[in-house]
Amino acid sequence: MVRSMWLEKQIPKSFWSEVVNWAVHVLNRSPTLAVKNRTPAEAWNGIKPSVAHFRVFGCISHVHVPNHRKVKLDAKSLNCVFLGVSENSKAYRLFNPISQKIIISRDVVFKEDQQWNWDDIPKPVTVAELAWEATENEDESHIVAESVENGSAQSIFQEEPLHVIVATMDENGTEHASVEANSSANSPSAETTIAEGRTRRRLAWLTDYETDHSFFAATDVNMAHLALFTSSDPTTFEEAVKSENRRHAMNQGIAAIEKNETWELTNLLVGGKTVGVKWIFKTKLNELGEVDKYKARLVAKGYSQQYGVDYAEIFAPVARLDTIRMVLSFAAQQRWLIYQLDVKSAFLHGKVNEEVFVDQPPGYEQKGEETKVYQLKKALYGLKQAPRAWYSCIESYFSKEGFTKCPYEHTLFIKTAVGGKILIICLYVDDLIFTGNDEVMFDQFKKSMMAEFNMIGIEVL
Repeated sequence: MVRSMWLEKQIPKSFWSEVVNWAVHVLNRSPTLAVKNRTPAEAWNGIKPSVAHFRVFGCISHVHVPNHRKVKLDAKSLNCVFLGVSENSKAYRLFNPISQKIIISRDVVFKEDQQWNWDDIPKPVTVAELAWEATENEDESHIVAESVENGSAQSIFQEEPLHVIVATMDENGTEHASVEANSSANSPSAETTIAEGRTRRRLAWLTDYETDHSFFAATDVNMAHLALFTSSDPTTFEEAVKSENRRHAMNQGIAAIEKNETWELTNLLVGGKTVGVKWIFKTKLNELGEVDKYKARLVAKGYSQQYGVDYAEIFAPVARLDTIRMVLSFAAQQRWLIYQLDVKSAFLHGKVNEEVFVDQPPGYEQKGEETKVYQLKKALYGLKQAPRAWYSCIESYFSKEGFTKCPYEHTLFIKTAVGGKILIICLYVDDLIFTGNDEVMFDQFKKSMMAEFNMIGIEVL
């Protein structure tokens, strides 16, 4: 099969690895006598593979060039040779014989009945090009600079000149730009040239700005000063237990868990597994940069959970920013007061429907019962189902209090009363804002929330 594909399109022998790779890809998705009624790929992963992306190896392919990769009157596509599919994305792997580069792209048109004339490859011509900055999103396509030589990919960026724009400023505030062309370090015969560019005058609104970049020079920066910006929060229990403030914060965290009846001590079932826990420490600062309080939170290592074993559904709706803007805009038009509530340890209120066992937290093991584990009755931070459990809890509370959930935005709840009175609540995880036109409904809602949950504070926005 490899020889047939090789000879059909007259591919050079330097592409032997690409031919073998595509042949294996096709065979794994083709019927075989070794596995009856299934393909090898289906027998391996249990999913019937798709062959809609199959193309003739070595055929001509036209790759679309995105707008930020071309300038006026440039070609909208490149002629390439099909080599297979990418291993890292759902895109095609193509070779540009002109630039000797591998291109990964999904926006491709194939001519499977045509092939490249490998005996007539023009030499690349050096032309002046406009440089562009790399972006995070490149319209689903990106170019990987690789040269194919002896069956291996090698970077060829060193063969192209590097253009550096050098900007200087005189005493009158006029900037002078020049282009400095530096050749590759691998080319000993390269020379450095400087071309004078256009003169740019400094903008009027920038006259009172300091543009001296000497502060960022390596010689002017004292690296010892950067230590002021490093975090001083401990990362392990052994490090935090040495601080009295951290110990007090951990005691408060354990007290909140026990007050909420989050777990119960029990023996681990035969064949069962536990989810590990760890402490997360954070220092909260006030608006003056002073230490406000030390926080310690016990979180579960949810990455060790298995679907269908200790969790199932995990989706929980979150208010969209458009919804929040709409509520704030409507309240501003009606001149209503807007309040903000923050539920303390919100995820600890959500009930867990699955059997989840966690290890005893470091430093708080029960004496004489170190081999026992905790079975969760309510969620812990870090569990995969914790956000959904909290939303189910707060949703049932709102329903009990007579609120109506918006059918199009499940984090928006509305309560009405006689006389045109209304109370609107928008929920964003453990934070919520509410507004309306009746102070009595405000007071009743705040008292009800404080009786049901532990509230951090009530603020007027």
